[in-house]
Amino acid sequence: MVAMLAICLSLFASRSFAQEVDYSKQVNALKQSFDEKKADAISPFVSKELSFAAYPAGATTQILGQVFASLPKLNALEILSQKKGEASLRYNFTALGKRESKILFNADGHITKLELIDNLLKEQAEAQKAAAAQVQAPQPGALGVKYPFARVELEAGDGQIVVGNLFEIGKDKPVILLCHQAGYNKHEYADIAPKLNAMGYNVLAIDQRSGGVFDGMNNETADLAKVAGLNPQMVDAQSDLEAGVEFLAKRYGRKVTLWGSSYSSSLALFVGASNEHVNAVISFSPGDYFGEAKESLAKVFEQLKKPFMVTSSKQESEALSSLLSGVKLKKNQSQFIPEGTGYHGSRALWEGQKGGEEYWSALTAFLSKLYER
Repeated sequence: MVAMLAICLSLFASRSFAQEVDYSKQVNALKQSFDEKKADAISPFVSKELSFAAYPAGATTQILGQVFASLPKLNALEILSQKKGEASLRYNFTALGKRESKILFNADGHITKLELIDNLLKEQAEAQKAAAAQVQAPQPGALGVKYPFARVELEAGDGQIVVGNLFEIGKDKPVILLCHQAGYNKHEYADIAPKLNAMGYNVLAIDQRSGGVFDGMNNETADLAKVAGLNPQMVDAQSDLEAGVEFLAKRYGRKVTLWGSSYSSSLALFVGASNEHVNAVISFSPGDYFGEAKESLAKVFEQLKKPFMVTSSKQESEALSSLLSGVKLKKNQSQFIPEGTGYHGSRALWEGQKGGEEYWSALTAFLSKLYER
């Protein structure tokens, strides 16, 4: 009887403790704030102690509002574990991918620390500091004069006109398709493409329908999409990559090496895994950028039998390694991690970019093996 009473008391205590640390109400309010892009829902659960980085506590509400308004779509938010004063969460954002971090609470259940926002603000500060020291735009120089381009138009499967710059040196030379990052256009490759010409490659740099003005240059494909009344998302640009591959394969009668930067580097992996005209993929800063619209790149890497080179900044390399963790790399499949801090996207290769030499060295080695030079 005594033993039975002890068991009952133990079960009651466990249930009481579970109720005591149920932070689902606060987490649901946080999700609502992300969805609504404002801090109203979470504000009643915020402690006066909550502050971020070097910002004073008085600025907390303003910072929360700015973060909620600026972040991309939150596709999912789940509680991984809970204990008194703490909850571990997993977030899944479009463009940012999956992230895990903690929320800390006081005895009243009010939030005293939001690790996700702390981390995002820290990353932003580090990125701004690094960006200030970086080359901000490509510099074609003398090579750009030596290797001029021709403007070309091609048609995607849905009728979208895709504009590109074709750097052609000979119909018998290998072919590379260059795809830009978010907010950019084909000008991202203004000094990279001539260098590739000098190395013996034909190159096409395209404007994708998801992009914008960069270094004073318009994204012609995106402009045409707007005229047509479209509001394309990043994932919609896959058709533009496919159009570029088909154009080059037909023009040169050979397979195409597909190269992407940031979001387009992820699309390049999706296209490369299934398109028979792609012989290899070069991917600068890929990630799970598309939320529920696409499966994880972890699955794509498992299916990808072709040669590939993936790389990123050093900070991004851990997440990229995680996506590759279930894959046994085959011949000429590799992840390059820079010795220095590195860069996001293909800007790592711009002329004068500090540390760019190590990226060029890794790229040259990959292409040499691919084409047995």
